[in-house]
Amino acid sequence: MSSVRVDIQWSPVAVDQFLTWGTDLQLYQVQDVTPTEVVQLPRLRLGPKTAASLLATNTDLQYIKCVAWCPGHESDPANQLLAVGQANGKVALTTFSKIPDPRGIKGREYVPKHSRPVSCVGWSSQEPQLLAAGLEKVRTDHSVVVCDVNRPTHPQPYSTFDQRNSASGDLLKPLAEYGLAETTHSLAFSLHTHRTLIAGMNNKHIKVFDLRESKNCATTNTKAVYGICSDIHNEHRLASFFENQVSIWDLRSIERPLLNLEANKPVTKLSWCPSRVGLLGCACRDSCGVRLYDVLHCAGGTGGDDQDPAVITRAIYPDPPTFVSAFSWHPQHQNRIITASYTGKLVDYCVHERITVNWSARGALVWTHGRKTLHQLDPSQPAYSHLSDILSAITTRARSRYGLRVDNLAANGEVTDDLSLRNLWMWLDNARSLVATGNFKLPGGVPYKYQGVWSLMTNGNLSSDIINRPWIGQDGQKHLYAKVFRSEERSCALELCSWGFEDEGVLTSFLTQLEAAGNHTRAAAVAVFNQRIRLAIHILQRGAVAKKIPALNSTAMALAGYTEERKGLWRDTCTSLRSQLTDPYLRAMFAFLTDDADSYEPVLGETEMAIQDRVAFACTYLSDPRLTEYLDRLNTRLTEEGNLDGILLTGLSSTEGVDLLQRYVDLSGDVQTAALVTIHTLQHALNRDSRLTHWLQSYRHLLDSLGLWNERAQLDVIANDNKHAERPPQHIYIACNFCKKGITPYIQAAGRPRNPYARFGTGSANKSKMQACPNCRKPLPRCSLCLVHMGTPSGWGGCMGTKNSSSGGGGGGTCAEDGGGGVESGAGTSTPTPNPTPACRKLSDFTTWFTWCQTCRHGGHAHHLMEWFKEHSECPVTNCVCKCMSLDTVGKVGSSSHVAPK
Repeated sequence: MSSVRVDIQWSPVAVDQFLTWGTDLQLYQVQDVTPTEVVQLPRLRLGPKTAASLLATNTDLQYIKCVAWCPGHESDPANQLLAVGQANGKVALTTFSKIPDPRGIKGREYVPKHSRPVSCVGWSSQEPQLLAAGLEKVRTDHSVVVCDVNRPTHPQPYSTFDQRNSASGDLLKPLAEYGLAETTHSLAFSLHTHRTLIAGMNNKHIKVFDLRESKNCATTNTKAVYGICSDIHNEHRLASFFENQVSIWDLRSIERPLLNLEANKPVTKLSWCPSRVGLLGCACRDSCGVRLYDVLHCAGGTGGDDQDPAVITRAIYPDPPTFVSAFSWHPQHQNRIITASYTGKLVDYCVHERITVNWSARGALVWTHGRKTLHQLDPSQPAYSHLSDILSAITTRARSRYGLRVDNLAANGEVTDDLSLRNLWMWLDNARSLVATGNFKLPGGVPYKYQGVWSLMTNGNLSSDIINRPWIGQDGQKHLYAKVFRSEERSCALELCSWGFEDEGVLTSFLTQLEAAGNHTRAAAVAVFNQRIRLAIHILQRGAVAKKIPALNSTAMALAGYTEERKGLWRDTCTSLRSQLTDPYLRAMFAFLTDDADSYEPVLGETEMAIQDRVAFACTYLSDPRLTEYLDRLNTRLTEEGNLDGILLTGLSSTEGVDLLQRYVDLSGDVQTAALVTIHTLQHALNRDSRLTHWLQSYRHLLDSLGLWNERAQLDVIANDNKHAERPPQHIYIACNFCKKGITPYIQAAGRPRNPYARFGTGSANKSKMQACPNCRKPLPRCSLCLVHMGTPSGWGGCMGTKNSSSGGGGGGTCAEDGGGGVESGAGTSTPTPNPTPACRKLSDFTTWFTWCQTCRHGGHAHHLMEWFKEHSECPVTNCVCKCMSLDTVGKVGSSSHVAPK
């Protein structure tokens, strides 16, 4: 492999052999190897799993310009004919076999009358004995010559080729000659049409020759006359190039290209993939890769201007550091390609398909593999757990009633292992408690409505007082003080961070809760931040016993030696050894005690500390300018990261909180959490921000697609209960058959602050019942049993006793053809007509409901129909044979009632 390889080609017969040529011809055989196997010369490693061994070398031919491997089927691949075009104009036929050729073809040379380089050679795939050669221009000779290597004819001195047999010296006549005084740059036989040859000539023509009639049957003007190749999967399609332009042609309309493709560098070779429909490979000069053009979805036909070519272009890089000089598609193995570099390095490469990946509604992942195979990975398979699929997490949480626990919002975070989600639900629970009680007021007496710490600090001009707070528990030492900042805004912020420790009992209760949860180091750090070192020492000692960590006793011992001296031994030792502590709260605690410049950057920079502790510490010890700067920087960073811990800063009363949720959804895809936060806290803002509605609707559709109907129903119930706006208008009601207006006392309409039918008396049983349409005054239908016009004050009425109402109470709707009047309804067999009076939400007695059959449309008073169907199965209306009660689900339930015989 010391010489430069010009081109490379897979064997058309043997699937494990390929040919390379430069100054000589070399035949290689591919072998399978393991990735860890050592491959030594003379073998060459082609790829992770393949290597090549040199089978044979042919050095008899000089000045090789082009080579074509005969596609004819030989029993021995070594006997496969090779046509070699040379710089002196000769076309030689040779093989790698050492056995003499009984046909006398091996060793034959075709010599032109005038010496000139051979630019291209090609075999016919349908008639493998046909060989075509293209030559440079000579004024009196042809440049395209087609020979039948199996059929010599009588001598012909005027032929372009003196086709001499090297053994006998006989002259052979060409089968056809074209292109007098022209130059041939490339040629190729049609892979689908017999004896059809396409050639690029004179830098301006592509010509199609029909060998059966010895004529030129089509010509087009173009500069793309190089590298002509016919598509094996499409009988009408071929490709050619010129400089950095690749042209795709349709032989049915060759007047102009079907489409033109631009390469980034001058093209050196084109080749259609034999195993992939519509895939064209392109090698460019001084390029490390091979460009692939997928023209499968390109509109075929005439190449009109109204077509929109859909070509997918990409590049593969078999060996990125080296330039690709040539490549060859494997004739049988799917998407396998071998490349050669200018340095002689060979690479066996598999072109991976652009797979189409789809998610099913239930979380299954489906993708294409090869031409006829689909692979599927569903959540039941172990490999699925490595995908970190958010849909799987959403499904698991939804089935655990995530977000549906209304009484205790913090319990919703217990169904997930995500700490940020747990902190979010805990914050929501605390914030809702503050909203519900109404005792927590912001500066100026403003009620709390889910505001965050950042919004508190930026509402007005922050002006804080400096207070020297004494250290507690420093017996035997001089009184020590810590400089802290206090203001009304800071106090509210500390309350939101659960650090409202103005009362000693509140601090003790908070630390007790932390200890009960096993957070002894956090409790100790909070105690130190609040100037209670002795309490912190006791907490660490209890933690060493409870968690069986003796190192906490050593930490307590080190903490007991705290001194305020700036350059003491204790301070220097703690400063140098602090970084070796693994617990962030212990590092922050000693950083606070050893801080000399009151910058507290080591404490605020402990990102592993809870966000509420860092914010509360900043609100306690930072000056107003530094506090504003720190909160601004922290708020920006958490929002960019989509970190839900930032809700403590942004809150949910402003667009900053919605922006943070949007960023979280963009990065994680967890629309579930955003939708649940919306229904619990942001219902009032649904009409102001379309993002909230989009999250909620998306989560509803997702639950529907997952088949989680119960969870979807509970979600809607919570959403409706938490709405601060008006309830949705009634969409099922009884209408008059004459005027089409509602006859129910409850018709919600915008701009009607009072009940429009109050004059009909719906709040008391003593008032007259409505037995006519309140709009057109037409009488309502009659009861099919007592024949009295139906009318009712039913629905949500006052706390009235209507159980004794019998004569006029209750009503039912009948069909439109009923004589005295009628009603229309889309309701069920029986329906109430609700009254929106909020004073007493008591449903009217069932006897006053409108009741009718949805099949025959006959009805009556509810209690009359109940009595009738205890003894009958058919409708009470004469000549109606409808089995009303048996059509209802209620009628299918076994009871003691019986049907009277007819």
